[in-house]
Amino acid sequence: MKVTLPYGGEKVSFEVDDDRFVKMYDPVHTPPAPDFAAEIERALDHPVGTPRLEEMITPDMRVNIIVDDGSRPTPIGRILPIVLARLEAIGVRDENICIIVALGSHRHMTAQELAERVGEQVYARYEVVNSEFRDPDKLVFLGKTSDGVDIYAYKRVMEADIRIGIGNLVPHPVMGWSGGGKILYPGVAGEDTVSYFHLKASLYNENLFGNSASPVRTMMEGWVDTIGLDFIVNTVLNSDLEMCHAVAGHYVHAQRAGVELAKHVLGCKVEKRVDVVVVSGYPADQDFWQSPKGMYAAEHALKGDSGGTIVLVSPNYEGVGPHPEFLQMMGRDDGDEIVKGIFDGAPCEGDALAIAVGNSMSKMRRRRRLVVVSNGVSPEEMALCGCRHYPVEALQQAVDDAMAQYPDATVAAVSNGAETFLYQA
Repeated sequence: MKVTLPYGGEKVSFEVDDDRFVKMYDPVHTPPAPDFAAEIERALDHPVGTPRLEEMITPDMRVNIIVDDGSRPTPIGRILPIVLARLEAIGVRDENICIIVALGSHRHMTAQELAERVGEQVYARYEVVNSEFRDPDKLVFLGKTSDGVDIYAYKRVMEADIRIGIGNLVPHPVMGWSGGGKILYPGVAGEDTVSYFHLKASLYNENLFGNSASPVRTMMEGWVDTIGLDFIVNTVLNSDLEMCHAVAGHYVHAQRAGVELAKHVLGCKVEKRVDVVVVSGYPADQDFWQSPKGMYAAEHALKGDSGGTIVLVSPNYEGVGPHPEFLQMMGRDDGDEIVKGIFDGAPCEGDALAIAVGNSMSKMRRRRRLVVVSNGVSPEEMALCGCRHYPVEALQQAVDDAMAQYPDATVAAVSNGAETFLYQA
């Protein structure tokens, strides 16, 4: 049979014998909400765990709205006008509203990209800025975590009476699920604070993708308490990136309610585990910093706790991404020792965030055989991180070679790897 997967804005295919192919793990299509604006309004009228915005905000307050960046599919440009109309009705002045794009550790968005993200009319009317994670002059110290770590965040975020976060709910390799407090942490935290958090997370030797009880999220939410997030709006999108549900309210309680909805939209039951999973990194496929989310999704369909092959198909238009040092760490086997040494006071030699993410991914590399089919990264780069590389024109050869590693190999595929929640039967 012929199996077709997204490759950025294009499609690519490979063939496999019918008796070897188990399943295309795509969630059952959920129709979008019949009225987008009405669904957002419903969520705002019935927040989970907080009062309505109209009961929280007075006209003299300064309001910061924190939104995710262009690497996420959240329909920010359609949500913002609805939220802003509420603030206008309350009487909040335009000059008291700032829209902050939470970059985490991603590159700054250009003025044109910001305008496209929030909508031209919103961009023209309100202040819209990128967050800052590296410039110490633009960060503010907020205290320490329970284990003594300094918390820094983008100064502009703290210059408000109310903070509202807008994001989307999808499975996440570390947090279990995105959304909620993640828009604030690591979204607008300082680089060292983000790095420490990821270093701690990298010591977990398990795949947390889709785990709603992720211990890393629990740790993160304790840190968000220190910064302060008053209200969230989170969406659930189907595989066509159409909004099915929205939730609003408390960054923990509303997020949990949204995850339960998202499981039904993005979830797909694994009926039979296989030897080889071919997965598209779509829609988080712009670089190799993001596209391995597909690997985390795919692993849940492989046999056993180790062995098996993941074939990641992704264009990686922007190459390796913003932290190229993570490739070398992903290719090493001593990451835990390096991370523990940093915690014990050893100097951090290099990009701490790259060390953390590389260490997490090195554990998957040691559990599974990893193959990357992409024209956006080179064979040399993939060799550095312990992955075998094929150009996209050789997808069929990549699949054939992967199957050849196993007697009577079985194969499955995942179309929207970055956002599909695979769970065991």
